[in-house]
Amino acid sequence: MDVGDEPSFVVGASGTGTLAYQWFRDGVPIPGATSMSHQAPAAVYSDNSAQFTVVVTDTLGGSTTSAEATLTVRPDLATWLSLNPNVAAAIKWQFRPANMSNSYIPPAESDKIAWATWSPAQQDDLNQAYLDAKAWLAQGAPQAAMPIGGLSDQPANQHPQTGIDTLAVMEWVTPAYMWKLYTAHVGFSLALEITHEVPWSLAGDTDETLRTLFDSSVMAWYLPNGNYGMGTYAGANFPPLRANNRPQTAFAPPMWTYPFLKQAGLVGATRLETIGNVLQWMRLNLSHYYGAGTYGNFNAVWQYRGWVPVSKIVNGTTDMDPARPTAGFAHWTAGCHGSVAFLHEVLRVANVPVQPVWIAGHELAYFTSEKLYLDHGDDPYNLNVKSHPGSSVLLLLIDEATYASWFTTDLTINITDPFSPALANVGRRAAQFP
Repeated sequence: MDVGDEPSFVVGASGTGTLAYQWFRDGVPIPGATSMSHQAPAAVYSDNSAQFTVVVTDTLGGSTTSAEATLTVRPDLATWLSLNPNVAAAIKWQFRPANMSNSYIPPAESDKIAWATWSPAQQDDLNQAYLDAKAWLAQGAPQAAMPIGGLSDQPANQHPQTGIDTLAVMEWVTPAYMWKLYTAHVGFSLALEITHEVPWSLAGDTDETLRTLFDSSVMAWYLPNGNYGMGTYAGANFPPLRANNRPQTAFAPPMWTYPFLKQAGLVGATRLETIGNVLQWMRLNLSHYYGAGTYGNFNAVWQYRGWVPVSKIVNGTTDMDPARPTAGFAHWTAGCHGSVAFLHEVLRVANVPVQPVWIAGHELAYFTSEKLYLDHGDDPYNLNVKSHPGSSVLLLLIDEATYASWFTTDLTINITDPFSPALANVGRRAAQFP
């Protein structure tokens, strides 16, 4: 139960004559608790693990003591975070641009503010997002239609040139929208953890893993123009350090994405099994899109002028470009960049972090909690992989030693050279599959 709930206990007993009852907490009699049921006061967190028993006595002097009932009290969010300082320290909001003249400078730690020093209003916003998610999970996580709480995977793109069909896609959102999106995702992740909705825990996660789930700069950067920019861009402007990569997704509200995972049976017994289930879904469903990564082409394929909405991938769309009359309907994904973004987007709502890694113009996925890699975002639906349906899709994953030998021993960097010898190993595991 949660802090503030009122625990109640009841016992069934039989004996000679009128029965007498006495309830105990941790071996100490509770004054006035002398009936077959006991209503305790509203729970506080210090009540957690308290043990309740009752002694029942009949008129002949016979008595029996019940088995112990242990009270479990979930803490309120602030208390839980104080008990888990590693998670609290990872919750960081980028509140100012890293550089007022250059949008491509990654934010420094000094550009962020950690949860412990947020304003009371900011902490209240996160707490409300957590409470909303917890209440929704308690209802069985019903599928909700977007927009949810003002959030959508097709937010108003604030970039001023979205109408130029030949321009490469970029996506900007307002600070108010980004704050709502960020707190919704963080609150949801914390609700999953505290209610034990998924069978793994954040408790033992590394700082790298927690950062991928809880640092706002993983989702978007605060730009000098006053908006938040989503997605890492191709060309000369992606960052040298892979920790500064952002997935090319607009992020659906978690109350839309999580039911997709649940209803498709993709949440497994472990994080690795869940990763495998999502990769298998991609293997069975996804198709690589045609054309360029431009506003015009994205609008033709997904009917949205921004990063590919996850709902459009899940539900499928029809390619409306008249130059491709036979393309038709499919679960289109925007190549390796869009596929890594899809992995990041859908797995983060199960507290499974995915970090994008750029290698010679292509994008790889790093599953930080497992320290495993997908050597190309296109691998799950590679034709060679599809042609071996009996082989586990988890065979696509490579460990850190293999990654280091194929790409770079420096596990902190992107490879920015489009002609790097590492390019030859992009997709190598899919070519060798199974």
